[in-house]
Amino acid sequence: MAVAAPHRWRRRRRPGTAPRRGRRKSCRRGKKSFWAAVSLIVGTAVGPGMLGLPSATIRSGQAPSAAAILLSWAYVVSSIILVAELSFSAMERDGVDEVSFTGLASSTLGADLGAVVAVVYAALSFSLIVACVAGIGSLVSQLFPRVNPVLANALFPCFAGVLIAFFPFKAVDGANRALCGLMLVSITALVVTGVSVGRSSLLRSLGYACWSPGAILPAIPVTVLTLGFHVITPFICKIVGDSVYDARRAILIGGAVPLFMVLSWNAVILGLATAGGNARIGDPIKLLLSVNPAALPAVRGFAFAALATSLIGYAVSFPKQLADTVELIVQRFSPKQGSVQQSNASSGYGRNGVILTWTVLIVPIFIVSFFSAAFSRALDFAGVYANCFLFGILPPVMAWIHRSQERKRSHTCASDA
Repeated sequence: MAVAAPHRWRRRRRPGTAPRRGRRKSCRRGKKSFWAAVSLIVGTAVGPGMLGLPSATIRSGQAPSAAAILLSWAYVVSSIILVAELSFSAMERDGVDEVSFTGLASSTLGADLGAVVAVVYAALSFSLIVACVAGIGSLVSQLFPRVNPVLANALFPCFAGVLIAFFPFKAVDGANRALCGLMLVSITALVVTGVSVGRSSLLRSLGYACWSPGAILPAIPVTVLTLGFHVITPFICKIVGDSVYDARRAILIGGAVPLFMVLSWNAVILGLATAGGNARIGDPIKLLLSVNPAALPAVRGFAFAALATSLIGYAVSFPKQLADTVELIVQRFSPKQGSVQQSNASSGYGRNGVILTWTVLIVPIFIVSFFSAAFSRALDFAGVYANCFLFGILPPVMAWIHRSQERKRSHTCASDA
């Protein structure tokens, strides 16, 4: 995990940038909240895919799968910290309160490659929003079979849109914390249920271990997807505090909660599989319900809370990324207007924030309602492989390029002096 010198980003100012400091201070007084950032991380990092993770770890066993989960978590958190360092550097350099992956990619990878990466990032983020809307709509339809599918898909996204667009962030944070509480209570109930019916088998399962790469590697992409929250990292840097130190603490604390949840759930399900003599787990949820059907409300509660908190995290962070991506594409086709558009970027996003928020929530409702079958395969590919590449490999590359640029600037300044 590479660690930069964040004090440079906090103290270094270019000549003539005094007004920026005042603007940043006004934001800090009104919107900074360390624990709001932590709860947003916890909610976004934990997805309902966590419940299906044991299907990919059953071949390796308890110890190898735990090692793979821990290594995947370290890999994810390291790349997220790099994104946080890049975000704070860009905010200080440009004198703005929020950046996006689009801005980070274009400033480090160059205009052409950065535009391509920005579009792919935006497509992946949008696919994650569609997945959340589809999952919540499915749960609502299961609870209320007579409800129209479009209405079932629209209920929570519309609630989230009203909350984000028309209420202060404290209200969004309160709703997110309540959902995180429901998620923690639900997963605790599921783990307690599994342990209570399979204590002896849990101990026996520790004796089986397969360290073959073919048994361990399939679980890594799923774990990276389950524990990752790269999409919201720039927004986290906006609200977490005044320095990258605050961001690191929030990332480590918020990321540790999903790690413990994943490890405990994986251990319980592998123990139950050992008790039943199952070499493979077709559906971990069905396995748990087969030994205790009363766990169904906890399963539904966890799935709903995990999807709802993830949707909130994406909905508060993606509009800025979408605005920057559209602006970057327009600049590529209208170079003469680039400087004017760039100077008005922050104010334009502020005026259109409500429209963008509703756009990124309403469009997925119609996609899920009318085109869900055609979208599923592309979503599976984007969710696993593209997520591992874009959020695991590119952040270190971008950080290396950024630091190379910083060294060149410092050498240039030293030679001019």
